[in-house]
Parts: sequence; structure tokens; C-alpha cells
Amino acid sequence: MRLPRTLLEPRRGRIEIIPMIDAIFFLLVYFIMTSLSLTQMETHGITLPESRTASVKAEKKIVVSVTKNGDLYLEASRVTEQELVRRVAAKVAADPKIVVVLTGDRNGDAAGLLRVFDLVKQGDAGRVVFATEPPKSVAPVDR
Repeated sequence: MRLPRTLLEPRRGRIEIIPMIDAIFFLLVYFIMTSLSLTQMETHGITLPESRTASVKAEKKIVVSVTKNGDLYLEASRVTEQELVRRVAAKVAADPKIVVVLTGDRNGDAAGLLRVFDLVKQGDAGRVVFATEPPKSVAPVDR
């Protein structure tokens, strides 16, 4: 009695692609959600003002945030005014070309943002910029 040919030949392995697609999709969703939460954590609930001349620049920077209530944040940690001056001075001493980005809530106090600007300048920051958003609807500018 002869065995059927299918029993004598070793079975070729198959690569199942559907579970691989599921795993890749899961990783994609995970990284998107993580990046969105990191962006939200950095802004501390601040709604930036709009500016027609807003642009994105890739430089080494530190972010100083002022909330609507006047709370100060350096990067992700809350700081006092004295801590802000000291830590900005230390970062500027380590890298004199560093850019300090001031973010303030559009509904916040302008005087509070200027006070923080003065504090950052006390920390010897040479390059200070204000963070804004491009306007939602861009109207042509008459010149």
C-alpha cells in the first residue's frame, strides 16, 4: 500500500499576513496616541494666540509656559520665578545658542507674559521667541 503523496512531502510553512497587519496597526495607533498625549502634556492646557507670520523652526530650545492663572512651567515641570531664572541661566551657560520659547495662553494676562520675558532675560537668554499658531482661516494680507 502506498501512502498518498501529500503525507510523504513535508508541508511548506506559510507566513500568515493578517496577524502581522494587526500587530503593525496596533503599534501605529499606540505611537499616534502617545505622541498626541506628549503634545498635550507640553502645552499645559494653553491655547496659543494666532499669528499670520507663524513659522516652525527646528532649533535647540527650551519651552517656558505661562498658564491663564499665571503658573510657570519650564518644559514639563512647574517652577517658581527664582527657579526659572536659575534653570534658564544654567541651560544658557551650557549652550549659548539655545532658544527660549515663551508660550502664553491667549486668554491670559499680557503683563504676566512680559514679566516672564523679563525673568528669562535675567537668566541671560539671548534668543527669546513667542509661540503662536497660524490663523484657522487665512485671509490675504493687503500691502
